[in-house]
Amino acid sequence: MLESQSIAINKANSRVEEILGRRLREVAVRESIKHELKAEVSSVCTPELGSVRKEIPFLPLLASAMPTQWTRTGLFSNIKKGERRILVNETLEGRSDCRVRISGEELDMYDNDVFLHVVQLAQGMAAGEPIYFERLAFLKAIGRNDSSRDYNHLQESVERLASTTIFIDGLRGGESFRLIDKLKWGDGLYWIMMDPLVVSIFESGYLAFIDMEVRLKLKSPLAKYLQNYVVGHAVGDHRIGLESLRLWSGSRGRIRDFKSRALPPALKELEIVGVIQNWEIDETVVRWTRLAHSKSKRRV
Repeated sequence: MLESQSIAINKANSRVEEILGRRLREVAVRESIKHELKAEVSSVCTPELGSVRKEIPFLPLLASAMPTQWTRTGLFSNIKKGERRILVNETLEGRSDCRVRISGEELDMYDNDVFLHVVQLAQGMAAGEPIYFERLAFLKAIGRNDSSRDYNHLQESVERLASTTIFIDGLRGGESFRLIDKLKWGDGLYWIMMDPLVVSIFESGYLAFIDMEVRLKLKSPLAKYLQNYVVGHAVGDHRIGLESLRLWSGSRGRIRDFKSRALPPALKELEIVGVIQNWEIDETVVRWTRLAHSKSKRRV
């Protein structure tokens, strides 16, 4: 009896040692890949002597951000599954004082979620510094699951962000960039570098702060688009033409369907999470009152 128990214990210990050994080897491989990635980009990441350090500013707790002008365009839009287009120098819908053109795949609200978390990870980092992250941790942060389907979606999204070229024409000139400048991945690990021009845009200010805790509660892509748009404007009353909002958000259905089916539940979502109140839709105009953030001193 004692001998059989001893054999069972020895087998269990051997199994534990086998699992532990496998885990340690996996950690060693990950560390090796990480060191290789650091070595590969070290020369690229070293700033030139005398250069001015430009960095993504630190943001409010649990927040990400987008330049205010971007929130008033269709840069990230409400694209339905299967409707993504490949564009060539296409002018996006938006305000006349900020014309945005893109060449590449359209960017949707999933891409927006990915980019917003990249911005969170990039806080305090200078242009040219690599941003490291693990795939699973990243997916959890944006409210996605640990599955091959989600892994594929993340991979496809970071590749879109790294390949789509954006042109912005302002009143005094223009600029072009990609949201991710460089990208490398392997064994569940990623490193990326943001385009230096994007870092410069963020550093210059005029940012709309997006509460990512609130965002995780939003279900529809249109509600997420509206969150961006709403926080890109001052606290208080706001109005926008119904057709303009439909076009800017990337909603391609009929105006009557947008008005009666898509828009009301999206506005309701924002009302429930405390972003807006007193919203209404009439024949041609949408109105709401943007509330101050729940932690703001302006919130009554």
